[in-house]
Amino acid sequence: MAPATNWLPRLLALMVATALAFSGCAYSLVNAGQINQAKAAQIRKQIQVIRQLSFKREVPMVLRTPEQVRKILVAEMKEDYTDEQLKADGEAGAMLGLYPQGINLENATVSVLDSQIAAFYDPDAREMVLVKGALKLGFLESAEQFAAQRDVVGEMLLAHELTHALQDQNFAVSKKLDSMRNNSDRALALKSVAEGDATIAGFACVVGRMDYSVADLVAGSLKKLPRIFAAEAKGTPEGIGTPLVFQYSQGVRFVAEAYRRGGWKAIDKLYTNPPESSQQIIEPALYFDHFTSPVKVGVAGYQPILRGWKEIDRDTYGELLLKIILRRNFGKNAPEVALARRWAGDKLVVLGRGAEVTALWLVVFRDSDSAVRFSALYAPLLDRTLGAATPHGVQPHGDAVLIVTGKGARHFKELAPAIWKASTLGKPAPLPVTDLRTRAGMTVEDASVSGASAN
Repeated sequence: MAPATNWLPRLLALMVATALAFSGCAYSLVNAGQINQAKAAQIRKQIQVIRQLSFKREVPMVLRTPEQVRKILVAEMKEDYTDEQLKADGEAGAMLGLYPQGINLENATVSVLDSQIAAFYDPDAREMVLVKGALKLGFLESAEQFAAQRDVVGEMLLAHELTHALQDQNFAVSKKLDSMRNNSDRALALKSVAEGDATIAGFACVVGRMDYSVADLVAGSLKKLPRIFAAEAKGTPEGIGTPLVFQYSQGVRFVAEAYRRGGWKAIDKLYTNPPESSQQIIEPALYFDHFTSPVKVGVAGYQPILRGWKEIDRDTYGELLLKIILRRNFGKNAPEVALARRWAGDKLVVLGRGAEVTALWLVVFRDSDSAVRFSALYAPLLDRTLGAATPHGVQPHGDAVLIVTGKGARHFKELAPAIWKASTLGKPAPLPVTDLRTRAGMTVEDASVSGASAN
């Protein structure tokens, strides 16, 4: 094998620049409407050796038009969420500052996936779907000789997707994700493991080996990904785009840390005992050295007051989405964004009554000072973004903060004491002293007075 010092960094940068992490298949794998089965079989064999896992069954490869793929994406989304949930979740997220006002969550989500996906593993059909005409990489012909001789991007991306098939067959990843439908933050942590694993394995398959230097090279190169995505997918709501990029840029970094601690076996163990929050992906020491679980939050006590309202959805936002809310509303480098690091747990309950939506969001911080500070910042933010037209209330209590937005917040004075009395809040553990250089290296762009306000 030739030394990696010359061409590997340039090759990896090339793949990142072509949206490598978002999966795809290059032209030489599909010619004249036919899949190059011999090449696909070769990569299938190689990825099993590199990843040290074996396929338990065949993974058929099929070609689909972009229109057919869009229907698949919509159908998969509808398996997890009803139209009512998508509409209500979008409106709740907009009121809380995660999304822009008036967002159509279904269309925005499918649109960004539609523009980025060129191939994917479908766990329901148990097949690899290649998108016709999705990725044109003719410029590789003018790249350096190594790239010109091989369709390195296509090989890497196919190996990436085949790794997802290995994950599903060996660790039942899709079933695990199905069990996390009411906890987006926990699901994001597992997705980050899966995408980090597949990205490193795919690249290792191309270069023909796996060692610590390969893991570190991939992790270091993908720091560029958030900026690349922002440039390529302008107009994508940050609340949708940032978690998507996070799975790759921060997922690779997290998985590379596992590899350094025990090779592929250590990565395999991540599926048996997955990280529980985006916070652990952001701060790997909270998983590997001082396992710090999110506190359990149960929201109750609102039902007798909000009669006629029905529960539409429950979710957990986590540190990353809290960070996005603060970034969107205070600025990327604003000091207020640092409050997201003090997140300890949360629970969002979305209620509906006809066309009306109310959001109940209970957020726990590591200490009462952080809760009070968040409340003092967030209440004026909602005053500014929602105004008098949308009722809202914010109140800290100990190390937690209650936020209510929507028509139900008209009853905030009654709701707050009832919710505080009936809800269950775990006791947050103080964050251990960790090497802050793990935070300093983040590229999440970067995935950083008691009272009430009621209108």
